[in-house]
Amino acid sequence: MMFKSAIKATLLRVAFFLCSGLILSGCAHATKEYALITNQLSNNVSVIDTHTQQIIKTIPVGKSPAGITVSPKHDLAFVTNPDGQDISVIDLKSLTETRRIKTGPGPVGIVATQDGNHVYVADWYKDNIRDINPITGDVLDIFDVGQSPAGMVLDESKHRLYVANRDDNTVAVIDLASHKILKTIMVGTAPFGLAITPDGSKVYSVNVQSSDVTVIDTDKLTVQTTIAVGPWPYCAVVSNAGDKLYVVNQDDATISVVDTASNKITNTIQIEDTPEGIDISADGKLIYAVNWGDNTVSVIDSKTEKVINSITVNKGPRSFGQFITEVK
Repeated sequence: MMFKSAIKATLLRVAFFLCSGLILSGCAHATKEYALITNQLSNNVSVIDTHTQQIIKTIPVGKSPAGITVSPKHDLAFVTNPDGQDISVIDLKSLTETRRIKTGPGPVGIVATQDGNHVYVADWYKDNIRDINPITGDVLDIFDVGQSPAGMVLDESKHRLYVANRDDNTVAVIDLASHKILKTIMVGTAPFGLAITPDGSKVYSVNVQSSDVTVIDTDKLTVQTTIAVGPWPYCAVVSNAGDKLYVVNQDDATISVVDTASNKITNTIQIEDTPEGIDISADGKLIYAVNWGDNTVSVIDSKTEKVINSITVNKGPRSFGQFITEVK
């Protein structure tokens, strides 16, 4: 009897651990993560489940979607539609476009605050930034900046918004507390994308026509150095640890990997044709590069710095901005 009882107890323990394993595996991806790809020539957004690397939905939006940002607090994404002169608001739980907010004539770059109360939209034609309440659609403020503003990054700890002004080769620094321009910094030729370190100590200006990246010291608001990268760089993203900068180069279809401590290129990753947007997963393990030229998204393992997948999307993918987000 004791022998049978011991066997029964052992089986129960095994069953418990097996069931626990099943429960844990079922909860492993309780938090969803999406890569949202704006397809400018298809007027829609491809939704990639980053856990399965599969497209799970295609969402119709406005005309010529280009820029994108997310508001995790409200589970919303905001997409700029330059040809529609508006912003599409996407509910990330239902994966549907819920409404559109009218803007100026040329919405391109877009960022949102962490609390979800402000969305900043760069107007390419009006040379200004609109501060929009994403719930009401009201314009809260307008900041005049340089010519053809494009990429933006926020540093909420310093209450600052950095704006790349492509056609006058500058980065404008806006103090969001005083609603004034703190400084305008000369950078390389035709700055487009911006990136910021997690601690906010550096901002990187990706300069398309000079094929380099300007490193800005945010304490001094001065140029620290300039890094030569590949031809026609477009956008960049900083690793979660802040130790690497990934820059997409359109003309040779590569990613320059830069060590942020030394400002030296440590690797060049070959991807696919004409990369534009780039972002990194929440856990920092995967980098996604959006390739306009062949309608794909390259997925790169950040540890090995190798391409591990290529996902076909719709025509003219861009995803200019933050396009990866978690949804609970």
